[in-house]
Amino acid sequence: MNVNYFDFNSRINLKKGYLLVAQPLLIDSYFNRSVILICDHNKNGTIGLQVNKCSVRNLKTINSKILIDDKYFLGGPVDNNIFFLHKKNIVFNESVKVNNNLFFSKNIDYLYSLIEKNKIKKDQFKLFIGYSGWNKGQLEEEVNKNSWIVIPKFDINIIFSRNYKNIWKDVLTDSSRIHKMFSNYPINPRFN
Repeated sequence: MNVNYFDFNSRINLKKGYLLVAQPLLIDSYFNRSVILICDHNKNGTIGLQVNKCSVRNLKTINSKILIDDKYFLGGPVDNNIFFLHKKNIVFNESVKVNNNLFFSKNIDYLYSLIEKNKIKKDQFKLFIGYSGWNKGQLEEEVNKNSWIVIPKFDINIIFSRNYKNIWKDVLTDSSRIHKMFSNYPINPRFN
């Protein structure tokens, strides 16, 4: 078998519910070592949430209604609205199904009511500000240029991991033997 170790293109068609993992040599400062959950993918484009980049600001500085003192994640460079992912066991009508176990919503008032009533635990949702978005064909082009590794199967608990700094490495390590090798690339190969 002839393997090109610098060809990160997984040749997998993009679908809602898949993960995008920034290839280890991606230099882009915003998306370097990013893991993005594709929340919607259709003929018009793609929307995703970056699940492994935590903000340094407190969520209360953005929205005074927040009832929890928790970290929030930088979903992407588009928009400044608050979004959240949640697990299947707290489904409600305004949520968009990402896959059988994950749902996406921006109805933050409903989340507040669940928190107030103790009907949701911290490990059942994740807060984001902004999202990652691509126009029609843009993400496919980036995948074809080896910017992203597409991961169709993964343990959803990794998205809610408190050890968010290791999500990039953990997803690659768990997905395949070749991807595991990618997970050990240094952040800056010049310093290797």
